[in-house]
Amino acid sequence: MRISRSIFIKLIVIIISYGILINIAVALFFKFSTEFKPRRFVHTKLDEYLIRDIGNPPDTVKARSLMEELHMNISIKSDKLDWASSDEVPKFDEISKSEDYKEMARNEESLPVHYKDKIYGVYKKPYGIFIITGIPPPQDTFNPEKAVFGLLFILSLIFLPLYFLLRWLFSPLKDLTKAVQQIGEGNYAIDLPIRRRDEFGELARSLSQMSFNIENSIKSKEQLLIDVSHELRTPLTRIKFGLELNAPKEKINEDVIEIEKMVKSILLNYRENSNYSELQITDSNLLELLGSVLSEYSEDKITFSHIGNNTNNYNASVDNEKIKIVIRNLIDNALKYSVQNEKIFVEIKSDNKIIEIIIRDKGIGISDNDLKNIFEPFYRADISRSRRTGGFGLGLAIVKKIMDSHKAIIEIESKSNEGTTVHLKFKKN
Repeated sequence: MRISRSIFIKLIVIIISYGILINIAVALFFKFSTEFKPRRFVHTKLDEYLIRDIGNPPDTVKARSLMEELHMNISIKSDKLDWASSDEVPKFDEISKSEDYKEMARNEESLPVHYKDKIYGVYKKPYGIFIITGIPPPQDTFNPEKAVFGLLFILSLIFLPLYFLLRWLFSPLKDLTKAVQQIGEGNYAIDLPIRRRDEFGELARSLSQMSFNIENSIKSKEQLLIDVSHELRTPLTRIKFGLELNAPKEKINEDVIEIEKMVKSILLNYRENSNYSELQITDSNLLELLGSVLSEYSEDKITFSHIGNNTNNYNASVDNEKIKIVIRNLIDNALKYSVQNEKIFVEIKSDNKIIEIIIRDKGIGISDNDLKNIFEPFYRADISRSRRTGGFGLGLAIVKKIMDSHKAIIEIESKSNEGTTVHLKFKKN
């Protein structure tokens, strides 16, 4: 799945985008809500009191004392006086030249003036002009109630699309939850209308496949029970009549052996699925192991060959007993489905990395449609279950599990009515 389709990437993009939008909205809102408007500036009574207390004519000693006490500065200009408590206070001649003063000072005697990024209170009296610094910032332009409602309105406009966006993003959860409930109730024919390409889409496809596999597995096991019941009934019936008619012991024994093989195959399949089926790995010679298995069969049924006389070329780490099960199953299948009186071919060869065992027959073969399902438990290409072929569709499933547990490879090539070739590939020591 491409990263750009990931739901986690989408969520991160949404979070970052909305974080930026919220910060911008809040910053702009408070900026415009608290913007200073000089014409609405309300002068404090403190400034008027200070000017009256300094007196007329102005007492500069008292003015300096008051300014030091209040951490403010003042300048006074009259016909007889041009004084400032600090050099930081600009002269009236400087302020009066500013555009802000010229615009506001036509008829007003007291006014705030912006000069060099600061606010100064300018007071024109009959006995002089006073300039005071340290004027507190204006507060009358900010309405808390309007600010709260305005902020809520802006945030609502931002978060309303977010609600619908998240609702769309997580909408498949409802269908997925419903599908899981249906599976829990035993309904495996679920229909998930999810066509997304993100994690939800992958989960939907996996859930559909899982449901399909479970349904097929249950049907296969139900069919197995029917087949096993049928297969058991046939030899049991023969045994029953054989005992009643005093049939030869050998005939009864054949039916007992058939039942025993059936039960053994079923138990072996489940044992390979269980946790306690652990490998007993040893360093083994596959040429010798293959030879010991082939010795169990008649020489007129198998043609065997190997390349080279150096037996050390066939050493691998395997569980001997399990690999013998693999080889026996494959040879039995090859003999079972071969044309009558036709030999099968067994070969072993080795290169620098791989040891390969090849088992080939010229039997009835396997169709392409059956070949893709051949390793599924309980699956049989021969649905007739003739007495000659027998089996319960477990042999190749067991073989595949054993090969997978060894991290080895099994490959099957087959054509209908031409034969089948099986390749077993093991890593060399």
